[in-house]
Amino acid sequence: MTQPLNIEGRLTEWLLRSFALLALAFVLARWGYAWWQDPSRGTLLLLIVSESYTLALVLLARRAERRDLSLPAIAATLYATGFVALLTPSGTQAHAPEWVGASLQLAGLLWQFSAKVALGRSFGLLPAQRGLVVRGPYRVVRHPIYLGYLIGHAGFLLVNASPRNAAVLALLYVAQVVRMRREEAVLDDAQTGYRAYRRRVPWRLIPFVY
Repeated sequence: MTQPLNIEGRLTEWLLRSFALLALAFVLARWGYAWWQDPSRGTLLLLIVSESYTLALVLLARRAERRDLSLPAIAATLYATGFVALLTPSGTQAHAPEWVGASLQLAGLLWQFSAKVALGRSFGLLPAQRGLVVRGPYRVVRHPIYLGYLIGHAGFLLVNASPRNAAVLALLYVAQVVRMRREEAVLDDAQTGYRAYRRRVPWRLIPFVY
């Protein structure tokens, strides 16, 4: 259910921002230490950069005009914010050289950076109404930031494969699909012109696929 800006909504958003701050501290501590132990693992360093950048932007995002406070939206958002705590740098197998995974991560990071520049401070955690953006990467897919995450996580998993990491990331993209659908429901309900934008850009995440 979408709700206007109110005390409950502000409290939920600040609790999620606090959770993001804790997740950021965890990323820097655990994954920073893992990379310090083996600096040749560039994919670990790029995971730190990518996740820290995302979490830092969450803390700076502007408040939403309307937000989705439904249980599926909150549960998916919590998982997408803290999933990195479930990944592990140990007991993994590389299916490609480190530079291949790192290259994919860098490509994903650059793509999501361009999308976040286009989005500005409209970036946030919960599915919400923060304004309609249709420029830059948003001309290709409706959720280009998620596409950047997907490319980067594919690169990470390629070099740091394990059943646990694969399961964590698979569940993450179930959560991301929930978030995408909830975001679109909020925008459909509140943003004039969003339905026309959906007709112009039919793909949510991957061109010609989904």
